[in-house]
Amino acid sequence: MKVFIDDGSTNIKLIWLENDEKKVAIVPTSFKRGWVADIGNDDIVNFLIEGEKYSFDKLDIRNITTNNSEWQYSLINTVAIHHALLQTSIIPQEVDITVTLPLAEYYDEDNQINFDNIERKKKNLRKIVSNNKNFPMFSFKEISVKPESIPAGFDKLIDIPETQSMLIVDIGGTTLDIAQISGNMSGVVNLAGDSDIGVSIITREIKRILETANTCASNYIADQFIINRHNKEWLKKNTNDPSKINTVVSAINQNIKRLSDRVIESVSLFSGYSYVLVIGGGAPIISDALKDHTKIIPERFYMSETPQLDLVNGLYLMGRN
Repeated sequence: MKVFIDDGSTNIKLIWLENDEKKVAIVPTSFKRGWVADIGNDDIVNFLIEGEKYSFDKLDIRNITTNNSEWQYSLINTVAIHHALLQTSIIPQEVDITVTLPLAEYYDEDNQINFDNIERKKKNLRKIVSNNKNFPMFSFKEISVKPESIPAGFDKLIDIPETQSMLIVDIGGTTLDIAQISGNMSGVVNLAGDSDIGVSIITREIKRILETANTCASNYIADQFIINRHNKEWLKKNTNDPSKINTVVSAINQNIKRLSDRVIESVSLFSGYSYVLVIGGGAPIISDALKDHTKIIPERFYMSETPQLDLVNGLYLMGRN
């Protein structure tokens, strides 16, 4: 069996084929050191890797920070992928997996494939992970590593002539990856990757502002505030001091503007493209600003209803062809 995985710093996205049916899963990346108490259910949340204990916990504010490039080669990355696989309907077994690296990690400063980083990623994923309940775990036979952003445009680029190009803007939790690809996937015009631009710019600030509302939040919960910023009832239920809701929402909007400005600054280095595709978990919050900046006609500006899944879906389509 082959499983396609976009192992992002905020969520692990998976696609696989089961009984000729395409299956999809999104699993949060939220772990802390040590094991949590067993409450008697069948959930596997406590893991052991190279003598280190980790547990899955969406709420603990002490959760390990994953919004940095070293996340890609960390023990917790390997644990997160195994945990995500256990949340699927796949029976633990040996599987082939395709995973990703940000452009700044996949390519070197000369835009050549960085084979050292690819091997480093593969070596990390081959480390043995076990759990406290001795439940069967997955193992990996073949591991393939692909660059982020580029595969997401596969289904659209095959219909674009080679004389034109598409700008693919992938804004995730940690990184911004931008690729300008010529039609029919015939070549790479330009690349840029920034490990300091991502939705985490907003997340960090919102966690700080929430403390003024007597609300301590994990990264996962802070991201839920961003997602639900227009839902007054949700905000009221999840803020310990409702009188600070307007302050929290204002901070979210200010930092969305800050993130959008950073993305546009990077996009300004590209030119000559005829199409734009914006993907990643941060796509919905920066797409309007990006559309205004690029001035691409609406029918050539793409953002799907599930931009967080576009990369893993591209990996799936390319792997099936």
